[in-house]
Amino acid sequence: MENEDKLLSFHEKLTAFFDRNLRVILLSIFALIGIGIIWGGITYYNSKKEKRAALKLMEAVKSPNIVKALKEVKDKYKGTSAALQASLLLWNYYFQEKEYAKMQDLLKELKSEYPAEIKGVILYGEAKVLENQNKWKESLKTYKEVIKKEPELNFLTYLDIARAAEKIGNFALAKKYYKKYLKEFPSEEAGLVEYKLSQLIVKK
Repeated sequence: MENEDKLLSFHEKLTAFFDRNLRVILLSIFALIGIGIIWGGITYYNSKKEKRAALKLMEAVKSPNIVKALKEVKDKYKGTSAALQASLLLWNYYFQEKEYAKMQDLLKELKSEYPAEIKGVILYGEAKVLENQNKWKESLKTYKEVIKKEPELNFLTYLDIARAAEKIGNFALAKKYYKKYLKEFPSEEAGLVEYKLSQLIVKK
């Protein structure tokens, strides 16, 4: 019973860890978008459409009906950085609310409209959707693709791979990625991962 309680606590804390760091990922993307705009040139940055979109986005995040307001920015100002940011904020909202069908539809839109800018994050989102549909083999394969295309997300993806591998009974792979996480990303979650790893050692 005590081990079951510890394991439950581990999963709860790990879920909180993912939720916390998902916001970090989104903020990082926003920063990269901003840098891209600057490098894109002053003309693009000062374009009327981009200005209007940025203002609408600021209004949207203050709106009492933020979801509707973000959708309007996303649909009306396609191709702008503000529309991309609105899409990512919606994606995060759907993820938090566990509205995975809507999340999946939005990911398809992002893939067609912004394939280069956020390829790794789109893949990560697809893996999360597959995971929440209990398609563990497919999610594991997608998480591995994320590692190749977006190594900056390894602090999340290693744990995702370990969890998915464990779900399909590949304990050797799960142990490998828990160990990789502990080696490369010592953090406040290290104790939880060490505990999880100790539980896997007895499994073959």
